[in-house]
Amino acid sequence: MNMRLPHRGWCIPVVCSALALFLSVPALSDPFLDITVPSGIALNGRNKGVAIADVDGDGYLDMFISNKGGPSHLYLNNGNGTYRDVTEEAGLDETGYAMGSTFGDVNNDGKPDLYVAKGGRYEIESNRLYLNAGTPGRPKFQDVTESAAVGIKTFTYGATMLDYDKDGRLDIYCSNYGVGQRNVLFRNVTAGPRPEDVKFVEATEDAGVGSNTWAWSSVAFDYDGDGWDDIYVSNGQYPGIGKNVLYRNLGNGKFKDVTDEAGVPNDAWTLGTGVGDINNSGFLSLYVSNYVGGNKLYLNLGNGRFKDITKSSGTDHNGWGKGTGFADTDHDGFQDIYEGDCKFSNQFYHNNGNLTFTDIVEKYPSMKLETIRTKGVAFFDQDNDGDMDLLVANWEVGPRVYRNDQNDESWIKVKAVGTTWNDAGRKYRTSRDAVGAKVRLYRDGRMIAFRQVLTSNGFCSCPPLEVHFGAHARHRYDIEVDFPSGIKVVRKSVSPGAAYTIPEAE
Repeated sequence: MNMRLPHRGWCIPVVCSALALFLSVPALSDPFLDITVPSGIALNGRNKGVAIADVDGDGYLDMFISNKGGPSHLYLNNGNGTYRDVTEEAGLDETGYAMGSTFGDVNNDGKPDLYVAKGGRYEIESNRLYLNAGTPGRPKFQDVTESAAVGIKTFTYGATMLDYDKDGRLDIYCSNYGVGQRNVLFRNVTAGPRPEDVKFVEATEDAGVGSNTWAWSSVAFDYDGDGWDDIYVSNGQYPGIGKNVLYRNLGNGKFKDVTDEAGVPNDAWTLGTGVGDINNSGFLSLYVSNYVGGNKLYLNLGNGRFKDITKSSGTDHNGWGKGTGFADTDHDGFQDIYEGDCKFSNQFYHNNGNLTFTDIVEKYPSMKLETIRTKGVAFFDQDNDGDMDLLVANWEVGPRVYRNDQNDESWIKVKAVGTTWNDAGRKYRTSRDAVGAKVRLYRDGRMIAFRQVLTSNGFCSCPPLEVHFGAHARHRYDIEVDFPSGIKVVRKSVSPGAAYTIPEAE
């Protein structure tokens, strides 16, 4: 039996290098349309970051847009291509003058909570943690910052959530900017779902991740495939001096700086770093957005090291790089890259499937945003039609929403759900929203694509906690989900053109 959810929504059974494989995937030439004005999104604000989640559980992805120069906004997806500003109604009217923010279920009650990285209007303000208490159509958040002990006043630019110790509870890592500031790691020690149960303790020194190198944002992902999420920190300061840091998770509560060993120091002024599997190898590569110095594309070699392929790949733009998003926008089986720029035109790199990219942004004039200072970006399926739409945050002129009208059945979406988060008998557990889970797509017994569930990607941005694949509509596929607990679940012979929820206990 299947449970029916919104248009082309999630199929939930209650009881029950790959270039050649994708050469025949049909792709439209001009599928993107700017729908910002009819969508109801405000065309103003000094926007910084974007965060995507289904905050009210109605099956449609909503958006939180951080504003450094005024009120931030939570927009509820009406399911018809329009959005409603529910910021005050949801209890988020004190979230303004913010930088990057992130969603994650910190108390494992099945609802995405919100951590807001605050900048401040006249002085630095405390970061805020809001627990989600909403229902479909009625968003509601409760501020638990003080009782949870996560209200630091350190000018946090970006925040990310990860379960670094695999105890089934999402921890928070803050990227802090300024003289003498160090990054901060909060370990989640929450004992239950109630607001008063939500607690964190600082674990920065014990974990060894307190770099004080003027951080702008971070991304947590498993770069070496050992089952433990690592952290890559984007650093930089005027006049452009800074060294990024790659912290390898040792699996014992501690991290080790392996930046030089892995080959990703990137001595420039980095604002954001995005990750994606650009060659379907099963490992996530890095696209580093540099504000000073050209952007860098580091190919993950799968042996703990990266290779700089920026020039040969055709992604060597030298502007004021800011925010990066990865998605298979045309369903040809390879992830493309959209890159925001604070000085010149944004770039839209089409993945050619051979470790080269072609900038196709000229085909989409409205997506260039020339002379507009783009900040955070995120791909997401805002209308549940299976193709990846795009949200772009901009300075002064407000955000833009682009609808992808690919309109084919050549896609698969996967929502992994953790069920071991409260199983005290297990050594390793998975958080309820399965952050860190790895999802592999197979065809005819061969892996053809790989994704990981992340709470941050690019500059100050949070992607949805679901993954998306391009998959030719004529074939059937196997989906494998590798949960942080060590449990693997395989769904056999699935059809494209559908979204699948895969619980850990299946």
